Amino acid sequence: MASDPARSRAHLDIVENASPQKRLRILHRATEIFLERGFAGANLDEIAIAAGVGKAAIYQLFGDKTELFAQCLLEAVGASSALLRNTLRTDLPIERVLVDFAEQHILRMFRPVCGSQPYYQFARVLLSAAITHPELSRRCLEVFRHEEGLPLQQYFAEMLHTGVLVDSEPVFLAEHFFQTIFFTNHVILEPVHAEEYRDIRSHAERTVRLFLYGCSPLRGPAA
Repeated sequence: MASDPARSRAHLDIVENASPQKRLRILHRATEIFLERGFAGANLDEIAIAAGVGKAAIYQLFGDKTELFAQCLLEAVGASSALLRNTLRTDLPIERVLVDFAEQHILRMFRPVCGSQPYYQFARVLLSAAITHPELSRRCLEVFRHEEGLPLQQYFAEMLHTGVLVDSEPVFLAEHFFQTIFFTNHVILEPVHAEEYRDIRSHAERTVRLFLYGCSPLRGPAA
């Protein structure tokens, strides 16, 4: 029997030698099935057949169903996360930056995942699965924190350092802002409300004003 290091090396060789097209095909078919059946209802046998690969290939490339789902999430958020990070410019007014960030976040919710259903449907699958599969929740939170949470924390750290913001700390601000714009997208819980988002920029502006200034009559940078 091969030693553990040997098995690990063999696994790495398989992953490194797998074609990008094959890996992407598995992710796309898996995403479609996760969206259709939910995390619990999807099974690797069905995903393997849909992707035209053996079940062993999925284990070799992704490890297990939780990691496969996390990689589907990473694929889905990849391009949009880059767009979000690019809005975090320290040379622009903070309200403009956060509105741009919020707008991109909301737009992302309506973009199709792997050419099929909108991203908010993927988010709904994640929310429902996280209740019964805490390991899935932890893994997907790692993805979000690395891809989007950390850059936002760094932006808020700079705003605190330069005195644009005061009396807080970056992690709290990043988490609170994400919660604010996350619940803006109540279509995640009730997709029937998707039609309300015809003016996404306006929704983003209202959300950011609430985050920065609350409901006080003394609102805005000049207050």
